[in-house]
Amino acid sequence: MDDRKFQKVAKALADPRRFGILQTIASSNAGKICSGQVCETVTVAQATVSHHLKELTEADLITPNSEGQFKYFQVNYETIKDYLAELKNRLNLE
Repeated sequence: MDDRKFQKVAKALADPRRFGILQTIASSNAGKICSGQVCETVTVAQATVSHHLKELTEADLITPNSEGQFKYFQVNYETIKDYLAELKNRLNLE
């Protein structure tokens, strides 16, 4: 994982709301969740949720998929695995 992507993922995960949204998506029963359902789980405006979803998407932590008029998000576990491996490597934990 290059420095730019590593920093982008770290920044996305550092925000408590974004991390909470990522947890919500990961814990959804279907493995994916509609953006409207994400809005129901937080106490911020829809526009703020959209911003956080955009940041998580740009960090490649979640993947958006359109189904009809709805947009669904699912966790990109490959990016999380890569980030954890890189973090271990950078901290000399392996």
